This record gives sequence, structure tokens and C-alpha cells, in this order.
Amino acid sequence: MNGLRLRACAKINLGLEVLRKRDDGYHDINSLFIAIDLHDEISIHPADGIEVVCEPAVTDRPDDNLAARAAHTLGSLPSAHGQGAKITVAKQIPTGGGLGGGSSDAATTLVGLNRFWNFPADDAALLAMASSLGSDVPFFLQPSVALVQGRGDVITTIDIDLPFVVVLVVPGIHVSTPWAYSTLGITGEQPATDLIRSLRQSIDDHQDMSHHFRNDFEPVVFAQHHVLSSIKQRFYEKGAAYASMSGSGSTMYGLYTDVDKARTAASAFGNMAVYICSPVNDSFVTSQ
Repeated sequence: MNGLRLRACAKINLGLEVLRKRDDGYHDINSLFIAIDLHDEISIHPADGIEVVCEPAVTDRPDDNLAARAAHTLGSLPSAHGQGAKITVAKQIPTGGGLGGGSSDAATTLVGLNRFWNFPADDAALLAMASSLGSDVPFFLQPSVALVQGRGDVITTIDIDLPFVVVLVVPGIHVSTPWAYSTLGITGEQPATDLIRSLRQSIDDHQDMSHHFRNDFEPVVFAQHHVLSSIKQRFYEKGAAYASMSGSGSTMYGLYTDVDKARTAASAFGNMAVYICSPVNDSFVTSQ
């Protein structure tokens, strides 16, 4: 194979419930992950060793980024001994915004490099490697619409057509995920909402989605960054069916059922970075 190009898509969280703190220090969550067509592009070409280039760079040392860690993890398998590749990550997904760009790059690197090297790892091995790289990485092995539970490793794919146009607003505020979890003050546990049922009811019956979904990080993050609350309110003023923060922030999104309303909303956020996206459920591979 001469080369491979792949999409590493972003995601948003529709509902993000933090249920409990686990004995291993992680947290159990209950969330719907929706893959969207905002994506990084990853290209893989032959090389003697493993080289990963990120454009622009997202870490001080190239080997510290998740795509590089994924490549070296797969390359450490005995069945991949002696294999090499040059992997280039062209970044489009904003970093540190709750969109899962680094996790997606890692999963896409695993999938693409596994194909490029003629499948040294089976699906179970890929899942184990993805879980070792980060809580969100397993979802991106098969990005779609999914209920994500546990620490991110219990994934139930949902067969559903979403009628939404997604408008993202990226305010450029860094929110530390460990800090966000630490401020939740979780001492017990709370029950999980049936998010799949809520999603289907919201679509079928045109119900008010704001009563069905919540992001548990919003109160603590909004208290520190009031502009995020203002962005959420602006989405609703511009006719959003639902608006929320993705992950632990700081990206905000609005869901629209009308393309024209989505475009109007996208023009309402001044000089902030805005993206108009659609949900996706298709192949990683763009060409080879």
C-alpha cells in the first residue's frame, strides 16, 4: 500500500451525567456521543521507522501527542515488529475544547495503521489499546451516535437518523478536565437517565430537549466563565432546539432542525470561531 488518508472526526456530548467516582480514580459517566463532520486529516505513508508529525503542533514534544502514542503502542506488538510509517496529522479540530480531537486522532491512527500494516491487531486488541490511551478513545474506533457509559469504555451504538444541523462556537477558553471533575464534589452516586429513550422521544414527539438532557459540568464551568452561559442563551434566542457545552468545555453548540436558522445563528457570535457541522456515520478512509 502506497499510502492512506483518513478522517478523524470530532464529537459532541448530548447529555453528560457524571454518576459516581470510581475506586480507580476515574468517573462513571452517562452520555450520548455524536460524531460530527468537523475532522482532522491523517495521512500514512511508508517509512523505515515510526514518525508522527502534527501540523500545527499541539504538544512540545511530537511523541507526547496521542496519535504518536497510538502509533508506538500498535508498533510495540510482536506482530508489528519491524514495521514503519510516517503519520501526518493535519489539525482542524480545535484543541482542548471538549470535541475529542486528540482521542479521535489516536483511534484513527490505530485503525489506519492497523490497516496499513495488514492487520497485526484484531478488534479486541485495538479496543484494549484504545482504552489504555484515554477514556474517549474507544468511541472513535467506530464513530457514530452512541450511548457511552463506564469511564468511556462501555459503548452502545444507536441506529438513528439525527435531523440536526450542529453549530459550534469555540470561544478559545481552556478548561482543564481534571479541574472540572475535581470541582463537582461527588461523594455518592446518582442514577443514570435513559438518554436513548429521551433522544427518540425528543425527535419523534418534538419535545423540549432542555428538560431531557444536562451537562453536569456546566454549573461549575459557567461559574468561572460567564461568557459560556451567554453563548448558550444566544443559541436559544436564535431558535436552537437544544444548546449545551460539549464535554468539560469550552466549546458550546446549538442543534437546529433548519439550515437557514443554523446559518443565521452562526453569524451571531462576533469574532469567535464558528463551525456548521452535520452528524456522521461513515468510513474513516478517504483515499489510498
